[in-house]
Order: sequence, then C-alpha cells, then structure tokens
Amino acid sequence: MKVTRDLHDIIGGLLMTATGLFFAIYGGQYDMGTTARMGPGYFPVALGWTLAVLGILVALPACWRKGSAVVVQWGNLFWSVLAIVIFAAALYPLGVVIASFVAALLSLVPSKMALRTRMCVCAVVALLTTLIFPISLQMVLPIWPWSL
Repeated sequence: MKVTRDLHDIIGGLLMTATGLFFAIYGGQYDMGTTARMGPGYFPVALGWTLAVLGILVALPACWRKGSAVVVQWGNLFWSVLAIVIFAAALYPLGVVIASFVAALLSLVPSKMALRTRMCVCAVVALLTTLIFPISLQMVLPIWPWSL
C-alpha cells in the first residue's frame, strides 16, 4: 500500500491545532489581565495559540512528504483508555497513590516488560503523581484511602 503523504504528522498536527484552538477560544471567556498581572485566561489563550501554530508547522510540511500508512494499535488504545477511566473512578475512593499505581499497571498490560520492571515503573509513576499534584501543587486530593 503506497501512501503519498505523511499521514502521521498530518493527523498529529491537525489534532494539535484543534486542541490549541479549543483552549485558545475557550480560555478567551476568562479575564486575560496584563503581562504584569495575568488573569485566569492568560495561559490557556497564550499556550492554546502556541499549540495551534506548532500544529500547523507540523502538519503543513507533511503534506509534501512521503509517509507510511497509519496503523492503529487497538490493544494499546483500549488499555490506555481503560487506565484513564479506572484512574478517574478510583481516585477518590482509593487515593492518588493506589489509583495512579493501578492506572500505570493497566497501561503497561500490552508491554513486554518484565514484572519487576513494571512494578518499579508503576511505583515511580505513583510517587511522581503524588509529589506533583497533592503535594507540590497542593491540589485537594486524597493521597491514601484513609486520608479522605
């Protein structure tokens, strides 16, 4: 099967552009403020437009570049989406540590990694998630099931 365009970069660039436009337009509903005193809409709008332009810069050259066919890895997609859904459902009953560990473990199901390596990766993901969101950013999230 011969494909004359680089569909990977075209699709990726268009998705980046669409995401950027969404955040830029939706963020425009909030007060922008000034550069010295930024409002809640400043970063979503600025980063949204930046992402949209970068998406165009990825997609346009791909229109003239040869590429291969897009192959969707359905198993990886299924386990990744399932991991996100389980994380969302388990976050408040189980806490950040357990929910992120389980989500990382589910997302690694299609991997050929050794079990010990999987467990180490899941532990690091759980640690980083806990350090970043409830601790560093001080988001109000339960860390453990008993810390509700």
